[in-house]
Amino acid sequence: MSKKVGDLGQLIAASYLEKSAYQVIPQNVRSGRAEADLIAIYDNTLIVIEVKSSYTEFSMIELIHKIKRAQFARLIKVGTHQLAKHSDLTELRIDVIGVWLGQISPRIWHLNDISLYI
Repeated sequence: MSKKVGDLGQLIAASYLEKSAYQVIPQNVRSGRAEADLIAIYDNTLIVIEVKSSYTEFSMIELIHKIKRAQFARLIKVGTHQLAKHSDLTELRIDVIGVWLGQISPRIWHLNDISLYI
């Protein structure tokens, strides 16, 4: 995936989250070598979000398989680091958002708490 496709997917995902009452905080957050595409807050929960974008259609199963265990561990690391900065938040969750750009209007898949699938 090119950086341009990834950046477009992140913009679409951030807009989707904001319309869904999530508070999106800075993109591409790093903790050492680990990086998260988006971080959001919703109902006292800090959510680390990996965004997968493509012009080729993919299923939710394929979306889950794109997240490897090592990548999941890095997302947890970023989330733990960010959670320490927000003493008012009580939970950490890792989500994945898939953005299919192959239509006039992008199609979005949002999988909450991917720890259930990894």
